[in-house]
Amino acid sequence: MLKKTQQKLKLLTKHVGRAFLGAWIIYALYLILLASPQYESQSQLIIKKSDGGSAFDASSLLMSSVTDAPLSTDSVLVEAFIKSQDMYRFLIENHGMNEHFQTDEADIFSRLSTGATTEDKYQYYLDHIDVTVDSSSAVITLQTKAFSAAYANTLNTAIIKHAEDFINNINNQLAKSKLKFAKSEHDIVEQKLQSSKQDLLEFQSKYNVLDPTAEGAASQQIAFSLEATLAQKRAELQTMSGMMSDIAPEMRNLKRQIKALQESVEQQKSQLNTANIGDSSDVTMTQLMAQYSDMQIQLQLAIQAYSSSLMTLENTRVETYQKLQHLITVERPTLPESNKYPQIIYNLVLFGVILCLIYAVGRIIVATIKEL
Repeated sequence: MLKKTQQKLKLLTKHVGRAFLGAWIIYALYLILLASPQYESQSQLIIKKSDGGSAFDASSLLMSSVTDAPLSTDSVLVEAFIKSQDMYRFLIENHGMNEHFQTDEADIFSRLSTGATTEDKYQYYLDHIDVTVDSSSAVITLQTKAFSAAYANTLNTAIIKHAEDFINNINNQLAKSKLKFAKSEHDIVEQKLQSSKQDLLEFQSKYNVLDPTAEGAASQQIAFSLEATLAQKRAELQTMSGMMSDIAPEMRNLKRQIKALQESVEQQKSQLNTANIGDSSDVTMTQLMAQYSDMQIQLQLAIQAYSSSLMTLENTRVETYQKLQHLITVERPTLPESNKYPQIIYNLVLFGVILCLIYAVGRIIVATIKEL
């Protein structure tokens, strides 16, 4: 039994070299005569963002430029989008990608089968694009393969344009969302400021007073002045009473002045103690001053909050601009003059090496069996 097996292996070894050589020749004839030429278009991209420095730093704004720091995460995002089914469907619907890959001008082994499933078509698309991201510079290299140089260039250009729209849409959505939130918060603060102003105006109109604090101080000053004059007149009356009778004209005139001053002082004190609210009730001037002071405090706080909110809104606008990202084309899609695939010499050498390795492994197995 072992002897028969050895004889069969010897016969197989005798013809396997010819079979491998025949396979290599058939593959060479396919590459040279039948394989459809495929062209490759290449482009290089990078994501950069505007950086204006501090929002209210004039020198930073003047020196604003585009940063060169690698944005690896964003570059990987672009890579994932290019390889996504959204990009695949876009190319099918707008650039007839499947029709090109299913053309009868391509050989049967290279073109996309008309009966291929959706998953197979998507995989075929992935096989005909190559996206790499440099880890140090974040430069994205895009390579597209097609059966014509013009379509390879068209495919590369279309992918770049759609990726740019994708980045811009993300930027616009994030910017609008952030600005909308900041604007809504600012509107709330602005409404509080307007409400505080309106409350103060209604207060002044209701009590027919512009500034109770200022008016109270003025009334108090007048009262002090009248009391000083009254004290002076009383001193004069006391002095004259020792020299004149009470019925003297000067004494009578001085008493009338003192009485008038007393009435004026009492009137001023009454005004300090009460302020009329229409015709039905009274409120003290002290209460008016306290209410007015509280409303002034609320108004000042509202003004400060408004100023802070306005500054925050402007900062948000500048920061949003600073963080806007742009997909910049470093190298435009090339228009190849000659096909890159199939790589005849490389493929034949590689196929020959593989056959030689298989043949060598087979010889080792056969030699091992012969020694048994």
